[in-house]
Amino acid sequence: MQYELADYQQNSDFYEDFTLLATVKSFDLQAIRERYLKTRAKKSNRTGSVERRKVAMGGVVHLEVARGKLQKSDVLAKLPEPRGIHFSGNTVALSSENKVFIIEGQQVFTITDPWFSYIHTVQLKTDEPGKILVSSSGFDSIFEYDYRNNRKTFEWFAWENGFPYGRDPESGEKVYITRQQSQHVSYQQENIPHLYIENPEEETLPTAKRAAFINSVVYHKVPNLMMATFFHEGAVFSIDRQTGKAVKQLSGLKNPHGGQPLGDKVLGTSTGAGAVVVGDADEQTVYNFSKLQGKPTSLNDMEWIQNTIVVNGNFVSIDSNRNALVIFNPQKRLIDFIPYDDNWALQDLCVADLDDRQVEKIRQLGK
Repeated sequence: MQYELADYQQNSDFYEDFTLLATVKSFDLQAIRERYLKTRAKKSNRTGSVERRKVAMGGVVHLEVARGKLQKSDVLAKLPEPRGIHFSGNTVALSSENKVFIIEGQQVFTITDPWFSYIHTVQLKTDEPGKILVSSSGFDSIFEYDYRNNRKTFEWFAWENGFPYGRDPESGEKVYITRQQSQHVSYQQENIPHLYIENPEEETLPTAKRAAFINSVVYHKVPNLMMATFFHEGAVFSIDRQTGKAVKQLSGLKNPHGGQPLGDKVLGTSTGAGAVVVGDADEQTVYNFSKLQGKPTSLNDMEWIQNTIVVNGNFVSIDSNRNALVIFNPQKRLIDFIPYDDNWALQDLCVADLDDRQVEKIRQLGK
């Protein structure tokens, strides 16, 4: 079933005021738009960069939404491509390209790993303080860390769990990927096109060449399960931590982000289709943005709904083409638009009521 958000009535009174922490991966949104438009013509039909690009400077921002406007819009720190952000209790977690920072009280923990690259999401484990889940999109991998002891407690690579190949962006042909020398030798002997990632700190895997492009991972309500969004697969998967098996839970999405459990269903943002989707393997409800006004005509049919979270029963989506947070309630059929800075490539959001000490700790990260 599909609903057009353009048919909803605009109203600023159906939601309560709320504050957010958000990541801006770049303060040059126009450059990203131009890059995305260029890659749409590739034979592999995979959106994203083909070669390693220079890391952009982004930031962490503190936002207050009230009465239909941003009452506060404060850049707390500028960092290299921050994407992931999470807040739980007195703890803030955020990523910056290949690092994770956790601010817990007055302590700041930093996690690095050779296989961290283009980190997209971080999630604190609320029922087990001290644990954090990380999606390392640059190498199609997922990690869990005990950050207080700087100890890795789990890892999962798509290449070793049913997603062994990417695509050549020019020809569209399969290119297998491995970090295992034995597999590299086997591919050589069989004359199979492949990439051997031997030294992750010096080698890169651009977006278009990745196998799955895991751009989000969250803990599942079912023990031992995680839920991950695979950009190139166009689907949200559950992953069994014990077996490594990935099972499709929500499919038919276009360049999706932010897959997460929502009651007994799954919520996914179909970024390229311009839609928020709620459902399961059998049935889906689609909330369509594409007929909304306010998108630059130069973008033609390109849609870009970056991510979606749920705040007090309402959906809050990042519309990167209309430069606005879009708040909507399907039951009430109401919608509102909260414009933000036209130069921001807003990446991720979390509800966060910060105290002054937490704000200062985040500011110090950018110094």
